Amino acid sequence: MKKILKFIKITFITLLSIIVLFIAYLYISNKLFLGSKDDDNISYLSKNKVQIGASIDGKLFDDEFYKSQVFLLGEIHGYADNQKIDQEMLFFLNKKVGVKYYIAEMDSLTAKKLNVFLCEKQKNKAILKEVVESVKKRIPQQASQELFDKWNAVYDYNKNLADSLKITVIGIDKNFDDESKGSRDDAMVRNFENSIKKRHLENEKFYGLFGYFHTLQKKTESGRATFAAGLKDSGVKVTSMVSYTIDSEMYLPKIPQFPTPENEKVDWINADGPLMLVKGINDVKELSKPESITLFKLNAKNSPYLKSQNFITVKSRAFGENIVPLKDASATDYFQYVFLLRNSAALTKLK
Repeated sequence: MKKILKFIKITFITLLSIIVLFIAYLYISNKLFLGSKDDDNISYLSKNKVQIGASIDGKLFDDEFYKSQVFLLGEIHGYADNQKIDQEMLFFLNKKVGVKYYIAEMDSLTAKKLNVFLCEKQKNKAILKEVVESVKKRIPQQASQELFDKWNAVYDYNKNLADSLKITVIGIDKNFDDESKGSRDDAMVRNFENSIKKRHLENEKFYGLFGYFHTLQKKTESGRATFAAGLKDSGVKVTSMVSYTIDSEMYLPKIPQFPTPENEKVDWINADGPLMLVKGINDVKELSKPESITLFKLNAKNSPYLKSQNFITVKSRAFGENIVPLKDASATDYFQYVFLLRNSAALTKLK
């Protein structure tokens, strides 16, 4: 009996030691990857930031920004404040430069259903619920009450617009019955180009929310094609804005691929770790407040990010893949603006 107890004791101590060592390794390696704050970066960012309130403040957007034909917001799915940013960016660009075509990470059939909802004289919430359920098939982490509320608000906004400015959704993702070869991103580029030709929208501007990776304007070391890079390679002027989170909760719905908590929320996938790390994030963390959304411009004159790989070098320890930029590329080759979300709530189930 004493031998069994001794064995159990040794086994317990050994397992505990391994766990402690692993946590220590994780903590130290995370600290080394993130690095310390950089005074030059902080000095630049302090002059090129704006806190976002109830609406978008456009003071960081210059003439070059408005020359873009396509504006993209890239998110890591699951955070409620991204839906808020998406809504307000759409309203801002509609008012400022007449953007009325919202390109969406959804198939054409779902987009058609959403357009029916937006165009009907009476608000048909049953149709909108069907749209959210359709989104759930492709992006479970985005199908939420907040997604429903956003399009409900777009309906109200649309109702008061002149016909020439009313918002229309163009779904450019693969239809589920599309068996053509090639990646989703290649299909998105092709579907976007076909939609422009079919509708004669060559002189129009477009805006849309997509998963983070789709909005990167240059290939990474993985070599995978992206939607934004495909557009840029075809001669379309693109502006990409990406969002990162600090101290925020992610919606992680119950699906077989992931071990999901009972409340379907996790708070350990933020840009400063422990399971996701964005190099340079401490600099924007220094310049933002809790419970806020702050926008940073990376491509102003004399920006250190014109040569730096901070913000585009990302380590993922659990979900997704590491983002490793090409050796000769800088952060601004991939995107030009960063939204920092602090203390964002997780998306919630549709009621």
